[in-house]
Amino acid sequence: MKEWLIRIGCVCLGVILTLGTIHLKALITEPDVIDEKEVRVEEEPDKDGNDETEADKAIADYALEAELKFQELLDKKATPEVTPEESEESSEDEEQESEIDPSSIESAPVKWIKDYPTIDSDCTLEEKEAQRSSYDETMAVNAFDKMVIENSTIDFSDVKITVLGDSITAGNNLEEGEVDQYNWPAQLKEILGCKEVVNLGIGGSTVSCCVDHYPMCQRWKEIDKDSDIIIFMGGSNDILFENKWQFGELEYEHRMTEGTFCGDLDALLGGIKYEYRQHNDEHYSKLLCITPPSTILADAVFALDANNMVHQSRFSEAINQIAQEYEFEVIDLYNTNFLNSHDPDINAQYVYDGIHCNKEGYRILAEHIASQIIQRIEQ
Repeated sequence: MKEWLIRIGCVCLGVILTLGTIHLKALITEPDVIDEKEVRVEEEPDKDGNDETEADKAIADYALEAELKFQELLDKKATPEVTPEESEESSEDEEQESEIDPSSIESAPVKWIKDYPTIDSDCTLEEKEAQRSSYDETMAVNAFDKMVIENSTIDFSDVKITVLGDSITAGNNLEEGEVDQYNWPAQLKEILGCKEVVNLGIGGSTVSCCVDHYPMCQRWKEIDKDSDIIIFMGGSNDILFENKWQFGELEYEHRMTEGTFCGDLDALLGGIKYEYRQHNDEHYSKLLCITPPSTILADAVFALDANNMVHQSRFSEAINQIAQEYEFEVIDLYNTNFLNSHDPDINAQYVYDGIHCNKEGYRILAEHIASQIIQRIEQ
């Protein structure tokens, strides 16, 4: 009996040793397979290298375009010849310096030019899109914006900015711990080195009270009287929720209807001008208005009910027209094809949900607004 048990044990031991040997051989031969994979992986960077070369070339093209555009800006800023009449006016201005009105442009911490032309105001979105993609346009503009910021010598350390807006201003789409640091007004403060930037952005806020969700036509009085620059950026939610009856009439004689987008926008911008420009004896406030960029989400909503909804281009037209009537300078993101989420590359890299930026997208937006402010001072 013991002899049989010994034999069975030897057989089992033999089987175990055989299986162990086979497994050991497999382990020994596996590195060859891994080495082959490593060789294949090492061969792949050539493809990635080509892509990187193309990306580098694109960046170089954007930088060159920005440099040429910046040189044009410098040429425009070149000091013109002064005529005798202008020299005489200058002397009169110097004599009157002691009697400057605190609410006049001359009293502002930074001296703005009085009539800054709307950028590309004669160029429609369709014309811009035909020239090149929004991604290429945005990258080229951003390269130029960075150059303007880098070369600026303006001191904003005593300047206070207040921004009235919706979820784009509030910083929606950012992670919970990133909102305060990476919303575009916060990044604007860091870029310009401002004393303070007050963010009055609320998610879902509309311009008009017809939807009645934190309407800006009622919230604008929250703006501090000592604001040096007041920025209004709204309309994104009105585009999504308001039909053609709620949009109202843009023509002035039919515009003043409370509870419509056009009527409430007129009351909002007219109220800001009246309160902060015409009847603010203590302070001069610069007024800026920003149109929301073109978004794929807005077009999707319009397509669901094109007979009753209003296309986002009409909202942009209303903002442009009414803002300029009340002496707001316009930064027209819509018609300049800037951060347009119809472009798959913009959508994938900067505007994931079709309307709100990620922190990199908000940085590009902040740099553009900073550049526009600087140009309006230095031009």
